[in-house]
Amino acid sequence: MWKDDLQDENVELKVETILNPSEDPEKVKKCLLNVANGCTPVVTDGRVEATCKGLMSLHYIRVGVRSRSSVGVLRRLLEWNRKGNVTWFYLNKQAAYGGVISFAEHYEESPLGPIRVTVTSNDLDKIIEWLLLGKE
Repeated sequence: MWKDDLQDENVELKVETILNPSEDPEKVKKCLLNVANGCTPVVTDGRVEATCKGLMSLHYIRVGVRSRSSVGVLRRLLEWNRKGNVTWFYLNKQAAYGGVISFAEHYEESPLGPIRVTVTSNDLDKIIEWLLLGKE
């Protein structure tokens, strides 16, 4: 699927994680910035979260998946967690701090709590295809 065939305004990305008392809020914000391109993380009620719109908000995930040959894992997670026009998956927070996209299948797999990534789109099939196939 070519990027020009997709409408940027039809994609919303939400990334969120807990903020543990032992964690520096700025470092946790960096984790989200390393995952979600163009988002502005905010700290509220013991959580750090960011929501942004546009296809390119998924850019870091797309590049990270392809560089680590994790396309099959992401495909399975996206299908497993899909409900209508929404799907989600977990990323390891510590890996994200280092700029690495590393999936966690279960909440407990990330010692400091995972980053939950939620993708919403009326064209979710096309978004998933773009994310996994890597065509520009």
